[in-house]
Amino acid sequence: MNLLNEFLHDPPIVRQWDVERWNRFLPLARNARLLGRCLYLFEQHELLDCVPGRIVDQLRGALAQTRYVQIQALREFRQVKRKLDREAIPLIALKGLAYVAASLPPAHWRGLSDIDLLVPEPDIGRTERLLMRFGWIPSGTFDSYDQHYYRDWMHEVPPLRHHVRGVEVDLHHNLAPPVSRIRIDADLLWGRSIEQSDPSGQPVRILGPADMLLHNAVHLFMNDELRGGLRDVVDFRDLFEHFLHQDPEFEQQLMVRARDLGCGRPLYYAVSSAQRLAGLHPSAGFLDQVERDAPPYPVARLMAWLIEQGLSPPRLGLRRSALADRLLFVRSHWVRMPPGMLLRHLLHKGFKSQKKPPVNTADLPG
Repeated sequence: MNLLNEFLHDPPIVRQWDVERWNRFLPLARNARLLGRCLYLFEQHELLDCVPGRIVDQLRGALAQTRYVQIQALREFRQVKRKLDREAIPLIALKGLAYVAASLPPAHWRGLSDIDLLVPEPDIGRTERLLMRFGWIPSGTFDSYDQHYYRDWMHEVPPLRHHVRGVEVDLHHNLAPPVSRIRIDADLLWGRSIEQSDPSGQPVRILGPADMLLHNAVHLFMNDELRGGLRDVVDFRDLFEHFLHQDPEFEQQLMVRARDLGCGRPLYYAVSSAQRLAGLHPSAGFLDQVERDAPPYPVARLMAWLIEQGLSPPRLGLRRSALADRLLFVRSHWVRMPPGMLLRHLLHKGFKSQKKPPVNTADLPG
């Protein structure tokens, strides 16, 4: 366990740190995109008196930047929602956008690199065309294979960005690819979604509490190469504790919902990782139920090692961390695609030129 994880487990431990430890801690927190979360913990536990001033300055600067990005993300969301409301297309805010819009605990510090939205699958083509008509454009170049990959195999369409504001918008119709080993009925998600007010008082629809936690787990441990890293593990811990504080029955509701949606395995990885890496303390009864969805012991041990090396290395730049990242990348594709499809995909990516022509928007579906 590295210094950052020790701090997440037991914040007052920093009172024992010397200069060398602080110098090791800061790069780890920055790499994990947890600078704002660390500042919040220092304040919450009244530890600012023992944090070097130069580090406090960097944490406050990072948090100020995060606040700015959050404001831009909310503005972009309102622009998209306004266009979709006119066409009676419903949408759900996902992930970091949902946390910020609904003022959930991660909103105090959570940065965003894009905004993620869920729309009904029958409406996703219409939504994409509507946004492109009002100034959103493809965020990169996507050849015919890329278009096929997204539209036939994935749970989202190619990302868009506004041609002036530059904020990326990811449009989803499900939480997992339809060809993956996790098959989620999106209608169940809409049935449990809830409407709240964003910081300006505007209505925003988000996933239900259990579904929000399961999306975090699926996104991180089944189909996204652990790109969210330790930050998403901390999100899971914070949201779990928040919802449990609101409802003492939340653990059982989460377990039942995981069974209903077929997400028991990713929930096991999320809970066990949040225990080891972020100080989550679920009840013993809940853990007993979660562990029923664990993989065979050798696989569980290997995954625990890979996750710890990938998300929580003792220091940055270790060769074993690079190896763990590579193996987790391969695993993410293995669970995301059937073997034949995966082979075709890897052959294409391995042997085709990376130079791609601009996408012809006239060829978009519909």
